[in-house]
Amino acid sequence: MSAEGNGFSLRDKRIVLIACCIAGFVSPLITTMINPAIPAISDEFGISAHSQGWLIMSYFLSSVAFLIPMSRLSDLYGKKRILMIGIVVVLVSSLMSALADSFAMLLMWRIVMGMGTACIASTSISMIVEVYPKAHRGLPLAINTMCIYIGASIGPGLGGMLTEIFEWRTIFIALIPFSVAGLIATFYFKTDFKTSEGEPFDIRGSLLYALGIIVLMYGIITLPNALSGLFIAGGAVLLIAFFNFESRAEHPVLMVRLFSGKVFRRSNLAALLNYGSSFAVLYTVNLYLQYIVGLGPATAGMIILMQPVIQAAITPFSGKMSDRIDPRILTTAGMMLMCISTVMMMMLTSNVSMMKIYLILAFTGAGYALFSAPNTNLIMGNVCPKNYSESSGVISAMRQVGMMSSMAIVMCMISLNMGTTAAIEPDTFDAFINSIRYSFAVCFILAVIGCFMTWFSREDPCEDETRI
Repeated sequence: MSAEGNGFSLRDKRIVLIACCIAGFVSPLITTMINPAIPAISDEFGISAHSQGWLIMSYFLSSVAFLIPMSRLSDLYGKKRILMIGIVVVLVSSLMSALADSFAMLLMWRIVMGMGTACIASTSISMIVEVYPKAHRGLPLAINTMCIYIGASIGPGLGGMLTEIFEWRTIFIALIPFSVAGLIATFYFKTDFKTSEGEPFDIRGSLLYALGIIVLMYGIITLPNALSGLFIAGGAVLLIAFFNFESRAEHPVLMVRLFSGKVFRRSNLAALLNYGSSFAVLYTVNLYLQYIVGLGPATAGMIILMQPVIQAAITPFSGKMSDRIDPRILTTAGMMLMCISTVMMMMLTSNVSMMKIYLILAFTGAGYALFSAPNTNLIMGNVCPKNYSESSGVISAMRQVGMMSSMAIVMCMISLNMGTTAAIEPDTFDAFINSIRYSFAVCFILAVIGCFMTWFSREDPCEDETRI
């Protein structure tokens, strides 16, 4: 069976797509369902506004740290196997999160959950690409992205209702049946892909990568702490050492030569900028609606699901169109919409109309939809089959580093305006709104840079045998 999709029956392709879509559907639930529950968790454990961000960041730090190593392990031991392990880890950590009796315990299981989603994110895209030929990948990749967005769509409303009707712990219990369904669907696909079977695993490179990412991002997250600069510098040194080591390794955990390709390099950087400029929109709008506007978690959750609903509705069309027209047109249009939404976030006040909130969510959702699937299609169409897993892992890593960066910007501005111990309450409302404004001023700059990056990601005129 060809790695380009020849030899796979229609049934095989559909099973892979269903399995990867269910697994992909679970991943955003982990992030979006917790958003409406954050104030309730904060009340139970007595945590500050700054510490609330760690509910999101601990998960992302773990996920990004394990993404690249898991991509390599999937090549060595099987993508299906790693995907199933990831789903099981998510299932177990969901149950244990529901039973957490302290904030520290909850953070620990969020870290474990991040490891599980790293397995899912590093394999799902590459498995789809393995069974679908290049000329027909746009739609299945778009369907997979749409399922991710549907998971994101259901998350806020479901999380808000479960928190308001029952309690916040039920949001983790709700993940269990979805995880079981994903496990069953994955089991039914009998073929596994081991593109590097028998090769050694690069432990040193994996440790350099994981430590570099964790130390660097911890430094960014804790800004403006006095030691943050040292962590950022240390993380940068570790990542430089990682790239130098990998460029000489016989069997690297990451083929760094992938970044020599202009399309691969610029499109991945564009993904980082896309999520870096906009991911914190849902997080901050949710807090704004509950604290400033005074809405309950269920109502706030129903409002913010407007963004992922729009993403889910538009994504299949943008993915299919990326097979027919220059994907740069779609990705650049998506980044321009992010510019608009970040400007509107900069203009938030304590008396803002709900129409402005709806427009912010609509522009952000449409921006994601026009950008994500075409950008993924462009990247995966410019790598050779042997590098599908690594490329899938890099795409996911860039996306999640962007998400962490967006959250880190907000946490930094909250620290500067409110300190690290203050809660969001009437006396600090003005400082909280200023934090939002300053955060999205930075995000606007990232979005503008992203516009240029997407437009100049022109596809290299190369044949399959010369592709990276």
